[in-house]
Amino acid sequence: METFTGEHGRRITIERLESVVPVDEYVKICVDIPKFLGYCKECPNYGNRWSCPPFEKDPMTIWSQYEVLRLVAYTLPGEPGQDVAAALDNLRTAKDRMMAELLEQELFIPGSFALSAGTCILCGDHCTRPEGKPCRKPEQMRYSIEALGGDVAKTAEYFLHKPILWIKDNVLPDYLMLVGGLLLRQEEP
Repeated sequence: METFTGEHGRRITIERLESVVPVDEYVKICVDIPKFLGYCKECPNYGNRWSCPPFEKDPMTIWSQYEVLRLVAYTLPGEPGQDVAAALDNLRTAKDRMMAELLEQELFIPGSFALSAGTCILCGDHCTRPEGKPCRKPEQMRYSIEALGGDVAKTAEYFLHKPILWIKDNVLPDYLMLVGGLLLRQEEP
């Protein structure tokens, strides 16, 4: 467990999980582009965020350029008395931290490519895609595993050995989880 200070001086505790998987194995077990494209079409972000489908390229062209996927997950344990809004604020702060970590790794590992935990939120609700304008922050915007057809629930359970839990009826589960990753051209020594 690791604790850091987030927005408004809040202490946020995370458990960091990691797993390294050959991309061909990952694709075989967890990637179903038509299924997840169908889910994406139901989301208001579809076609409205640069990080979300539809894409000019088939997502398989991205997967096929890499040999290894380093999965990274942060779990945020529930806190006694915490409400959903505070938990989601902590989750957003942890997501920012994870993305910074992955982009830093990408910077130092030639040919690697970071995958975000969920949709891009760099510009809040003001993505330029609906206006037909280029992304404001292409150096930071990354696709999520889901956007590329990956099943993150199956990913968490199968490769990280910890299931994703969901907020139901405004009740927080024991923990919340973010799953991102780093695609590598080859496994590091």
